[in-house]
Amino acid sequence: MPASLRMNDAERSRLDESGYVVREGVFSTAECREMADAVEQLEKDLLAAKRHTKVVVGSYMFELQREIGSIVKWEPDHPDVVQGIEPFAHISEPLNRWAHDPRLIEPSKDVVGEDDISLFTEKITMKRAHTGGTIVLHQDFPYWVPLTSCADRIMTALVYLDDATTSNGCLEVAPGSHRTGRHRNKDVEGFGANEIDERDFDLARLTPVEAKAGTVIFFGAFLVHRSLPNRSGVQRRALLYSYQPAGYPTALALNRFLKKREEQRA
Repeated sequence: MPASLRMNDAERSRLDESGYVVREGVFSTAECREMADAVEQLEKDLLAAKRHTKVVVGSYMFELQREIGSIVKWEPDHPDVVQGIEPFAHISEPLNRWAHDPRLIEPSKDVVGEDDISLFTEKITMKRAHTGGTIVLHQDFPYWVPLTSCADRIMTALVYLDDATTSNGCLEVAPGSHRTGRHRNKDVEGFGANEIDERDFDLARLTPVEAKAGTVIFFGAFLVHRSLPNRSGVQRRALLYSYQPAGYPTALALNRFLKKREEQRA
């Protein structure tokens, strides 16, 4: 079965030309419900934990949970609504299991370009009804390059847990944008410098990826993408698993190493 899950010639051609591949019906309604239940339980557990200071960094509002090695992202315009959680595989056994499902792993090998791959990081986007906000225009590469020497080879498999439309903030991608490497980012200091300056990008290039729950979108580190606010009355939750060539440390391990080094220098 794993061999049959690898990308076919048409998918590889689309990956090369457009920078992403969409597979519909990868997970069943029951499986999406099981994943969504695990997401909701994780959010409940994290909200029951000790609260920490929320910090606005770039276009995001973060709350660092150092004791468990995770970050809770809050909606900047609705600071009591969770926008996302990253990473989570080390604190949710059910969601960690899904990361190793061959339906994600096997095709991801063709995006990474290696037969032996491992997790780099993972995140949840919540996109609650009426309050889910914008995920700004960006490439993943700038966020990862300070952490690892293989940032250009990391890719993401995004799993829609709910039907995704333009009304509830589906993923939008710029086909072919991966071919020109790193795009111009905002001329600001700090974390916000990882965001693409929309004034220097043709937004007409963006294509919404509307699809049913259970769809998986595979894309690499240089694809330009974003998602707009959820203006609807239904949720748009998604799991994002990012994979890298095996043998490199995870983002969690790298962050812990950098934190320890900073403490030693202090």
